[in-house]
Amino acid sequence: MIPDSSPTAVSRGAAEGTSLGRFLRDFVESRVAVAAFVVFSTLVVLALVAPVISPQNPYDLAEISIIDGRLPPGSEGGGMTYWLGTDDQGRDMLSAILHGLRISLFVGATSGLIALVIGMALGLVSAYLGGRVDALFMRLVDFQLSVPSILVALILIALLGRGVDKVIIALIIAQWAFYARTVRGTALVEIGKEYMEAAACLALPKRRQIFRHLLPNCLAPMIVIGMIQVASAISLEATLSFLGVGLPITEPSLGLLIANGFEYMLSGRYWISVFPGLALLVLILSLNLVGDHVRDLLNPRLTR
Repeated sequence: MIPDSSPTAVSRGAAEGTSLGRFLRDFVESRVAVAAFVVFSTLVVLALVAPVISPQNPYDLAEISIIDGRLPPGSEGGGMTYWLGTDDQGRDMLSAILHGLRISLFVGATSGLIALVIGMALGLVSAYLGGRVDALFMRLVDFQLSVPSILVALILIALLGRGVDKVIIALIIAQWAFYARTVRGTALVEIGKEYMEAAACLALPKRRQIFRHLLPNCLAPMIVIGMIQVASAISLEATLSFLGVGLPITEPSLGLLIANGFEYMLSGRYWISVFPGLALLVLILSLNLVGDHVRDLLNPRLTR
């Protein structure tokens, strides 16, 4: 394949490079966004290497001792120092948080990505076809969005049962309508532009018009929304686990760790719930701050 070296292609490539460079410069200028990105990246790395760096495997019965249960932060026992204390079963809270962070990120990112793909595909097709298909599709979206996401997830988990895969399916079904409505609105604006009219005049296949021309111009806002929705999915999963209907005890997330220590809060053993809660708060807050700043940079009307 011969590369396109025409002046138009060269200028387009230069413009894309300049735009990317400007975006990175504007992003770095915000100390809050950079700090949030560093924090979020650190949490992701810690989650990925959790089995390697954790002082113990908190779910291996051979490594934990019930005698060391509910030790305060900084205590020593079992040949190690519990920097964040232990829970009621004698598990090292630092190790439990690292493993719980891994589960929370996996469930949130997986459900968010799949919901994004499904919602984008359906939203693009609905906007492109229009007519009765679009009207029927939007009534379905309106119906689902009229019901709180937490209620949809609760009903689905009651039908499907508990488990990581079941929670992911429930979160996908609870989120896809939001992506679909958003991408449909963006696509309707793009369909009226000249490049789409030119593609229609050239009688290009519908699949090519949708996924080759329309989709790339709808990606930018969806990436931002996807980042924020991943944080929402993590929060929703934590809520379900806290209520005892989410992940099983053998695969606990941060929400389940918070629930495990909730009954000990009034007795002064705050660390069992507070430290996982702080980890969840920092994770969601950092992701939201990065997403908000990227949204501001991609929308000229929001740029200061």
